[in-house]
Amino acid sequence: MRTIFQPTIHFITHRILHVDDSPHRIAMGVALGLLAAWTPAMGLHILIALSLTSMIGANKFVALTCVWVSNVFTAFFIYYPNYLVGWYLLSYFRGEQALTHEEVVVLFKDLFAFDSIITCFYRTDFWQELLTLLMSIGAELWVGGLVIGGAISITAYFAFYHLIKWYRKTYPHRRIAGHG
Repeated sequence: MRTIFQPTIHFITHRILHVDDSPHRIAMGVALGLLAAWTPAMGLHILIALSLTSMIGANKFVALTCVWVSNVFTAFFIYYPNYLVGWYLLSYFRGEQALTHEEVVVLFKDLFAFDSIITCFYRTDFWQELLTLLMSIGAELWVGGLVIGGAISITAYFAFYHLIKWYRKTYPHRRIAGHG
């Protein structure tokens, strides 16, 4: 019987751990892809990941696959905590905000409700509401996204670096001949 985690485990072992590149470059690709995914720049995650990997010399393929963590179904789980962290950090530096914390919570819940996503995803008003929400809380999303994304990226780098080294040492026969 298949578990819910088997596709994820298969993806990691076959698409990330077997990439023909150094553990550092692969782990850096994972980290930069996740950092890009946690930014509120919807639609630009791929460009951000490609730019960062080009500047730093990380694995582009791995970064692009990790960017897809952020999508319409995971947006609430990524952007709402980003907003909360950003709101908390920025509340020390400014007084009044355009929207209250409670108003933003209601907007997030309404916009990212499952039935709203399923029924309104292809309608223009859904995207207009999303853009309006993101514009009104942009600073909070960016600050929170960079803080949370940075923490996740650093953790992911070290976790994947050691996982790749361990996996390649433990299962050398699974590597393609001549690739080390």
